Amino acid sequence: MQVVDIEGVFAICDSRNGRSRINTMLLDEVLPGQWILTFLDTARECIDAERAQMINSALDALNVLANGGTNLDEYFSDLIGREPQLPDFLKEKAE
Repeated sequence: MQVVDIEGVFAICDSRNGRSRINTMLLDEVLPGQWILTFLDTARECIDAERAQMINSALDALNVLANGGTNLDEYFSDLIGREPQLPDFLKEKAE
C-alpha cells in the first residue's frame, strides 16, 4: 500500500483494493508517498517502490491462477532465465 496521509498512528493508504486506514504503531516513522507492507490492517514494514511492484505482480499472478490461467511468465520476469536464490539466513541451514 502507498501512504497518502497520516492521522496520528494511522496511515491512510491506497492499494489495489482501494483506500484503507492502517495502524502504523509497529514502524518508526511513516510518511506520505512511502510504500508499506501490511497484514490485517497493520503496517509491518516500509518497502521501496520496486518491491511493492513485485508484490503486486505476484498478487496479479494469483488472480490469473484463480481464474484458470497458466502462463505466469510476465508476472515473474525477475525470475525468468535464472534460478531463485535462497536468502542468506536460509543458505546456512541448507549447507
